[in-house]
Amino acid sequence: MKRHLRNIVLTAGLSVLFGGSTLSAQDQKAMADIPFAYNVGQQTLPQGTYMVQETSTRGVLQMRSKTSGHAILIPVILEDTGKNDSKLTFGCYAGQCSLSQISMAGDVYKLRAKPSVRLASNQLGVAAMISVSLR
Repeated sequence: MKRHLRNIVLTAGLSVLFGGSTLSAQDQKAMADIPFAYNVGQQTLPQGTYMVQETSTRGVLQMRSKTSGHAILIPVILEDTGKNDSKLTFGCYAGQCSLSQISMAGDVYKLRAKPSVRLASNQLGVAAMISVSLR
């Protein structure tokens, strides 16, 4: 009986410990107003307000459109921790932008998915990095 009670208490304690860490990972979220259409991997998303948040799965962030409610999961690699501004960074060329990095609460995440190959032949364009603040 003592062993059974000990197992119940131990299981409850571990559930609280690990359940709390899962919930705290999902608490980190931010909003961004993106004024242009952009690519994430092979998907093209329209301009609008998006919520970015961590998921309970390590190495995956979620991006949800405030307008449509459509969400995508973004596989990322944690590159840096420290004091960084919260922002989304896009690489742009010839009028096409791709999300390349997410900085949130001091952590910098690089996208695992490579941007889709775009043919820029016969197009003049300027390469640029654009940052959009997260709030």
